[in-house]
Amino acid sequence: MKICVASESRGGLEDTVSMQFGRCPTFTVVEVEGNEIKNVYVIPNPGASAASGAGMLAGQAVVNEGCKVIIAGAIGPNSAQVLSMGGVDMRTSNPIPIGEAIKLYLSGQLPPAQMMGGPGMGPGGGMGRGRGMGRGRGMGRGRGMGGGYGRGGW
Repeated sequence: MKICVASESRGGLEDTVSMQFGRCPTFTVVEVEGNEIKNVYVIPNPGASAASGAGMLAGQAVVNEGCKVIIAGAIGPNSAQVLSMGGVDMRTSNPIPIGEAIKLYLSGQLPPAQMMGGPGMGPGGGMGRGRGMGRGRGMGRGRGMGGGYGRGGW
């Protein structure tokens, strides 16, 4: 099984888990069999320098790499959608060494990812439906330049 970890800098087991998924510079891919690490390699994150769509690019790279698990500090809604469609298990971690995060995952101690705010993504996210007293909404008083009764009449 391949486990992908959002890396804070160059990647590898000694690097730190990045708090952001979509714009982390690299991903550390760890291949495990049972509870034993068999191989570790690093791939660049195509979303790191993208002008837009970073989360979707990063998510697609993880899916294309064949990873079944992603570990990061936080995962945004666009990334989560791509990862979910690819069948990737999303987990969160504090900024700890990647090797330690892998051990915690293998022992069942990493919680499922809480998605960052976005439409329909829970507290703090989504599009507000405010009912403020802003301009428009038919609250005018009809005081235009039209004729009629009132001051300065004919």
